[in-house]
Amino acid sequence: MNNLQKLFIIFSFTIFLYAQNYPSVFSQLGTPLYQEVEAFEALSKLHVFKTQSKAIEVYKQTSDTLMQEGFLADESKDKKEIKAYLKKLRNLQKQHDKIQKFYKQQLYKSINDKNNTAFNELMSQPLAFVSSDARLKKQAVAYYKKHKQKNIAYLEDLSKDVALDEASYAYLDKMFQTHQAKLKVQRRTSLDTFVPQAELKTPVQVVSVRTKTGFALYLENNAYHDVTVKLEATKLENLNASENLPYINSYPSRSRSLMFHLSVIDPSLKSAFKTHYSTIVGRLNPGYDRDYLYALPFRRGTSHMLTQGFHGKYTHKGYSAYALDFDMNIGSHVHAMRDGIVTGIESKHTEHGYSPEYASKANYIIIQHKDGTMAMYGHLDTGGVRVRLGQRVYKHQFIGLSGNTGYSSGPHLHVHITAITDLNKGASSVPFSFLAKRGKVDKAKPEYIYTAK
Repeated sequence: MNNLQKLFIIFSFTIFLYAQNYPSVFSQLGTPLYQEVEAFEALSKLHVFKTQSKAIEVYKQTSDTLMQEGFLADESKDKKEIKAYLKKLRNLQKQHDKIQKFYKQQLYKSINDKNNTAFNELMSQPLAFVSSDARLKKQAVAYYKKHKQKNIAYLEDLSKDVALDEASYAYLDKMFQTHQAKLKVQRRTSLDTFVPQAELKTPVQVVSVRTKTGFALYLENNAYHDVTVKLEATKLENLNASENLPYINSYPSRSRSLMFHLSVIDPSLKSAFKTHYSTIVGRLNPGYDRDYLYALPFRRGTSHMLTQGFHGKYTHKGYSAYALDFDMNIGSHVHAMRDGIVTGIESKHTEHGYSPEYASKANYIIIQHKDGTMAMYGHLDTGGVRVRLGQRVYKHQFIGLSGNTGYSSGPHLHVHITAITDLNKGASSVPFSFLAKRGKVDKAKPEYIYTAK
């Protein structure tokens, strides 16, 4: 039997065997591309999209062919065939991206031109990439609210989505983002021995001390987490900084560190400076360990279903895009996914609900790892934290009890890994892999049961 015959047989049974499913090989890449066909076909009928009708027809035909080949690849063990299929999928992705780019250009144009007809026409069709583009989504919703003449179901849904994003951002701001902004540098005559104090109103302070040649600036971090500081000068009179300004650097927890010197240029003249600084929780580290293999957040040998994965359609968007939700009953044991230091805890909340207003009501544990990333374990039970601030914990260690607090539709555990790869963006979730009984998992599949190893 040749490949064409195999393909015909497999495709003949596709409707019956696979229903609405898609090929499993490279499903994370292929499935979103296949699912976009129907939406693109609807777009091709729009007046503003008439120049793209041929490109969309080619996209549909290519998608249909590759979906058939994908089912054949599921059955194949020929590495060359599978590799060739992946190459074709990547070419399909390029076709998709060109159509997507044209759509975004037209949508932005309709907003800039205040063309309600074109805007409403474009927004009449739900598109996955609009929902995942926070900037585009926010602008579309803002324009809709300002100029709407009638309710459009898709835009009403996007409006709720934006409200959820903002609530989620505020929640993460509380834990990871800027806690101190535009604080003045404190001047001291001398420095005593540094003894960290846990409950300061401003846990991170920059102080200056006069020296024989100018001023020395120090950062005092009283917090249990690393911190990234940005210091700017609005005035430098008769002084040279030993580092370029604005000055950006990261510093370890519970420590005092020399930042830089301000040296007097001419001792016979007056010297003065005005500076301010802001801080972000965590270490600026675009080179975090992307290859680290995390443990699952529950006891070895136990199993739990993943209910929402990366870019989940319900709440895993924006800063929380790379998050995992596991179905876990209240009181289920939560275990550390990696060695680290406990830098944040909350366990007093009792409320929960499936509304953005509950986004700040979740109990959680935050653990900082040696590469500067941080793991957040969320929706813990009231009083369910079993570690203390500053405590060193180890991979697989029992740390708390799962619950149902905060923005939650039911008992589950939310976990994600954050990193600061860009100072302006602050901390955001990043992709990570974990080890399950079945082996290494790079992209976890919702509705799949994973067993911790």
